[in-house]
Amino acid sequence: MILSALLTSVGINLGLCLLFFTLYSIMRKQPNNAKVYAPRSVAAKGAPAETNGFDFDRLLPTAGWVKRAWQPSEDQLLSVTSLDAVVFMRIFIFSLKVFGFGGIIGVFVLLPINFLGTQLEVDFSDLPNKSLDSFSISNVDDGSNWYVCGSYGRVVENCGKY
Repeated sequence: MILSALLTSVGINLGLCLLFFTLYSIMRKQPNNAKVYAPRSVAAKGAPAETNGFDFDRLLPTAGWVKRAWQPSEDQLLSVTSLDAVVFMRIFIFSLKVFGFGGIIGVFVLLPINFLGTQLEVDFSDLPNKSLDSFSISNVDDGSNWYVCGSYGRVVENCGKY
């Protein structure tokens, strides 16, 4: 993999995440979407009052909902929304724990071990067009202690996922 291709992919993915975050922030403020984002609240209170006036504040994305989304417990979330929201939050939190643990092991254990290997020659003269093989297991010498340490790191990383 080439570094410039990796950075391009990261830029595209971050841009898409920002776009979807912004769209969600705007869409959840629209009164017509209340039945989608909080169906039990709408069912308990009745249909929201129709507002015909234009409100510019509803078109500005805000991030305040992110903090409020992490605060309720599963019981509180179930009382306000539906069961699928609770299941989604469980899957999301589980994924954060799994990939957070794997990311920490990968960045702080495996990447330094792989980069410090001497199997491949590293030339920093044309870095954006270089391959990222110096960060892979192929850079570690066969039979070295670092190879064994990296292998154990991968085992711990994979066991942590389960």
